[in-house]
Amino acid sequence: MSNFTVNFAVYGALNGGNENQTQAVNVAVQLQKALDANDGIVTINNTTLGPDPSKGNKKHFGALVTVNGSAHYFACEEGQTIDFYHSIAPTN
Repeated sequence: MSNFTVNFAVYGALNGGNENQTQAVNVAVQLQKALDANDGIVTINNTTLGPDPSKGNKKHFGALVTVNGSAHYFACEEGQTIDFYHSIAPTN
């Protein structure tokens, strides 16, 4: 049984920084698979999370993941690696 349950996960960018051109996708399924396969250590990139939702733009990631029964928020830029077990953020 997994120690991780993805409640919500999004990956994307504003096309060229334009606030009217959001290019983001739901990546909850992809993140759950990556967490289960990699013991909670996941590099956030197009390879892990699927096709590039915003070609040519630096992507960002945000998620709400339940870790051992407690919900926690996570966020980072494209190319960064998160240890979802050891880098738990407060949920206040």
